[in-house]
Amino acid sequence: MKWVMAGLSALSLAACDAGSPTPSAGPAEGVRIASWNIEHLAAENGHGCAPRDDEGYARVAAVIDDIDADIWLLQEVENEVALARVFNPDEWTFHIEARPAGAADDYPLCRGRYDGTRLTMQATAIAVRNGIEHQPLPALQALDVEGNDRLRWGVAITLPGETPTDIMSVHLKSGCFSGSDASACPVLLDQVPVLESWIDERSAAGRAVIVGGDFNRRLETDGDAVWLDLNDGNPAPLAIAGAGIGPRCNPRYREFIDFIVFNEAAGRSKVEGSFFETTFSGPRDTHPSDHCPIGAVFRY
Repeated sequence: MKWVMAGLSALSLAACDAGSPTPSAGPAEGVRIASWNIEHLAAENGHGCAPRDDEGYARVAAVIDDIDADIWLLQEVENEVALARVFNPDEWTFHIEARPAGAADDYPLCRGRYDGTRLTMQATAIAVRNGIEHQPLPALQALDVEGNDRLRWGVAITLPGETPTDIMSVHLKSGCFSGSDASACPVLLDQVPVLESWIDERSAAGRAVIVGGDFNRRLETDGDAVWLDLNDGNPAPLAIAGAGIGPRCNPRYREFIDFIVFNEAAGRSKVEGSFFETTFSGPRDTHPSDHCPIGAVFRY
């Protein structure tokens, strides 16, 4: 991705794993999987709730290049044209949810920031570096529990091997970050058993499972009901990459809502200490997204 690095000296990146820099993972170390809510990545300049110009897209591409992941679990992507603005399409394969284009999405009026720019899809997507053998899996359309095309589906792929690994990108309902009293909570709490069933069915079949994305929930809060439901130990316990480290993306937020969750079979292949969070410096309006990328390395 060095083809998009020019003119980005103002952007500073830092990779953190319990305070230590995380090196890029080479083929011998495993597959480097990153997750990023990329904040309304649109196909055209000036569109979406976070309208970008050419320099803004170059900042996004520079982050992708710097992290050097092999698989990206992405949220808030308009379409493949948008992805091709920050991933070289000759080097990557894209998988994106097939919800009807133009759906209003779970982002009413840009949360008060709507300024007349055209609203765009907030699709989930996966980008896989060419050369990594994989197959697409059916999207988890059932995450649209309201059935009105406003709630994002889960997009999934599988990596073949002695223990096949199923990987999904998710973006759950926003607004129920803790507890159950917020107006968004009934919807998010309806999504949880859908996701849990997907994970459990594959775990019971002996498959490794990795789910990454924007859960819109503080899963690491003590006694969080959503995490207790997902991680009930049946048929296998789940874990969170980087559990207990805490985010550094924005000093306002002391707990993650973006996670990479994996089952016991996937955990056996995770490289210890490989979790990272990439943060940004400088004024907020220069940041490539309102979320910071996270990731980890898994051996295959």
